[in-house]
Amino acid sequence: MPIPLLLAAAAIASALPLGELPPQVLAKDQCAMFLWDRASERRVAMVLVKPLSLRVMRGASVVTLPASDAGTGEPVLGFPSGLRFGDTSGAIAIDAVIVPNDGGTGGVVRDAIITMTLPTGEAIVAPVAGLVGCG
Repeated sequence: MPIPLLLAAAAIASALPLGELPPQVLAKDQCAMFLWDRASERRVAMVLVKPLSLRVMRGASVVTLPASDAGTGEPVLGFPSGLRFGDTSGAIAIDAVIVPNDGGTGGVVRDAIITMTLPTGEAIVAPVAGLVGCG
């Protein structure tokens, strides 16, 4: 008689030291890129176009980081493919491929990477995916 195997789904932990970003409200005519960590499937970041900034969850607080430059690459839906943000707690870089939806409203973020550089110089890299939408 065969012995049944029981398989348990293992929780996959994220390497990113960020909490799950709570739902965010967009102002009218504001566009944002929402990113989920592929490992944990948590919403970890929101990038706003105007002003170009990044919202993340650090500890129990939502933190808005300013862009450290205008970004690199040809903008898609207002977002450059290479984005850089930072403050005294470190730097966060996002490199993403954005594919616009038919009709030009919103899009899908594919092949994206978040790189966090901590004040110690240590870098943490994690794959992310997401969506672009407008309020």
